Amino acid sequence: MLKKMIFILFPVILVGICFFLYLQWDVKSGYEDYTKSHSLVESPVYQGELSLYPEGSKLYPALFKDIERAEKYIYIHFFIIREDPVSMKFLELLQKKAENDTIVLLSVDRIGGKEITKKTIEKLEKSGVKFTFSRKAGIHHFFYTINHRNHRKFVVIDGLVSYLGGFNIGEEYLGQVDRFGYWRDYHLRIAGEGTREIEKQFLKDWEEDTGEKISVKRQSFAEKDGSYYQMIFSTGEELEHMMLSTIKQAKKSLVIATPYFIPSNQLMNALIAAKKQGVVIDIIVPDNTDAWFTKPPSYPKTEALLKNGVNIYLYTKGFFHGKVMIIDGRIANISTANWDPRSFYLNDEASCLIFDAEWIKTIQAEIDEDKKNSRKLTKKIVDDIPQWERSFMKTPEWIYYYF
Repeated sequence: MLKKMIFILFPVILVGICFFLYLQWDVKSGYEDYTKSHSLVESPVYQGELSLYPEGSKLYPALFKDIERAEKYIYIHFFIIREDPVSMKFLELLQKKAENDTIVLLSVDRIGGKEITKKTIEKLEKSGVKFTFSRKAGIHHFFYTINHRNHRKFVVIDGLVSYLGGFNIGEEYLGQVDRFGYWRDYHLRIAGEGTREIEKQFLKDWEEDTGEKISVKRQSFAEKDGSYYQMIFSTGEELEHMMLSTIKQAKKSLVIATPYFIPSNQLMNALIAAKKQGVVIDIIVPDNTDAWFTKPPSYPKTEALLKNGVNIYLYTKGFFHGKVMIIDGRIANISTANWDPRSFYLNDEASCLIFDAEWIKTIQAEIDEDKKNSRKLTKKIVDDIPQWERSFMKTPEWIYYYF
């Protein structure tokens, strides 16, 4: 009986091992091919007006008003757009603008936009909206293409105003989904020349997804005023290299806020080295996540940092989805990227570095509010982690890439 079971199971196990080896090879090869032609983009430093939105109830009215004011064109990419009431209001607004001769290009990630029905797409296109799913699966490097996601969130309006950050379009971002409760996030509205950089990147992505080449529109701007900022667009490990460089710049304080925290060994070593050099480090993560399987791999990381004196805050008011870094109160990063292997290696991401100590106080005030709505990680909390979760703590590291 035992021999028969081994005879049956052996080829199944062998096929499984071969499949996972091929998957790993395909993802690695696809990644290497893609990143050869998609290196990190660092824009010039611009000056312009920045506005911060940590709540969907404040972001959506501002965004919808800007869309209503559009006169020439609207370019949009979100990772997620649903078919719930607020999403339909958003799509109906785009239809109305297209029907009134405003050029509307709408892109949504193939996975994140899975709820959008064929009927809705047909309705959008009938009104004049150009629609595409981004990062479709391909036969060449199939496993890489299904894992490579466009995680950016872009809005460009007439080349004058743009948006970038952590929010997507859906009822949960308004705190109207019981499973999540109050939703906390960080999103930027940017008015000024830097909008052109977001437009350029959007149109690069659009051409890649549709084959349609569209030129960037040149806009004239009045005398420069406001905060200094820089755009970063990434796919691959160069983002991690940038993060390592940023950590090493910290002399006094470092704030990291992220919904998913699974840093590499290099990032862990950099954080511990910074703490040993006297840098005060505060890390904010959600106490309850929308993806439970991301928590166990995070536990050894946060526990090691806790032992080294890093302050870990577990956000308890609802779900925390912000992606923020603040270095010594003089540089801030509002991003679409999480602190996990997927964002650092597989996803297309976007960040805005801000160089304005006074304006960064606005972000810091929101972060301080988040800390008030959190509980600090302690050894007791670590010791009380349920055994079933502990059993997942030794998940092989390569699996993190597919979370």
